[in-house]
Amino acid sequence: MKKNPNILLVIPARYDSKRFPGKSLCYLSGKNNIKKTLIERTWLLAKSLKFKCKVIIATDDERIKSHSENFGAKVIMTSSKCKNGSERVSEVVKKLNENFDVIINLQGDALLTPSWFIEETVTKFLVSRYDVTT
Repeated sequence: MKKNPNILLVIPARYDSKRFPGKSLCYLSGKNNIKKTLIERTWLLAKSLKFKCKVIIATDDERIKSHSENFGAKVIMTSSKCKNGSERVSEVVKKLNENFDVIINLQGDALLTPSWFIEETVTKFLVSRYDVTT
């Protein structure tokens, strides 16, 4: 396994969801009734991982961009033509023009994914002979 793998974690987020427009900017109460948006809670999950990684929020919406930058996130704007999160991640990778050992697509509403699950998946992936895992 590579000692210091170059890892990118992208959180795709869109405003114009058909089922729940604006979901990323909805506030949720957490511990001690502290309210944070769905996108901020997902970003905090990504930032809590034990391994070093570049965390980017990918969106085509200025409201999500502005809100995310206010809590300290790095944001890359993507095309409104992206059909899904995977296309947003792909666009970010192309814009960054770097070589990554691992690219993680952490959906913007996946705040309940346990951090240990992401960490273990990445660790096992790095020692595997596979190119992709889901």
